[in-house]
Amino acid sequence: KEQTRAFCHGFRSLVHPDWMVLFSPPELQRLISGDHRELDVADLKKHVHYYGGFHGAHQAVRWLWDIVEKDLSAKEKGMFLKFVTSCSKPPVLGFSHLEPPFSVRCVEVADDDDQGDTVGGVLRNFFSLGRSATHSKERLPTASTCFNLLKLPNYGKKSIMREKLRYAITSGAGFELS
Repeated sequence: KEQTRAFCHGFRSLVHPDWMVLFSPPELQRLISGDHRELDVADLKKHVHYYGGFHGAHQAVRWLWDIVEKDLSAKEKGMFLKFVTSCSKPPVLGFSHLEPPFSVRCVEVADDDDQGDTVGGVLRNFFSLGRSATHSKERLPTASTCFNLLKLPNYGKKSIMREKLRYAITSGAGFELS
């Protein structure tokens, strides 16, 4: 009861109670929880940021979007979104309004102590993308949900990427995969 009271107090401090009559319960839920529509991959691709040597035309990035668009079911697309952002539903106003923006970063297999996008890490990833592909088939994709960041190894084969991505998004693991 105390938690419910605290929630209501906090909610009312953000949303004036008089505004509540403007929305039906489903509309209010949609505003708070997001939309129930399927993932708009084109909108996501349009607003994604790339790091660590990846770019929109990189082979691994093209594979990623091909897998998400063609190989994942609607349920798996929601799981993919939840894996990266912690929410299985797309933003109500589209990915241009997602903060921080959805991002994909190439990670080295040896980067188990992953320090983020330091200048050294970016340069190391940029100059070793081809080399890392041969060693990355064991590492799973991981995510930093607070930053809407997918950390994707530069897999040497699309089939390996598909297998590892599916495993990562369907495992139900949280921080223990990081």
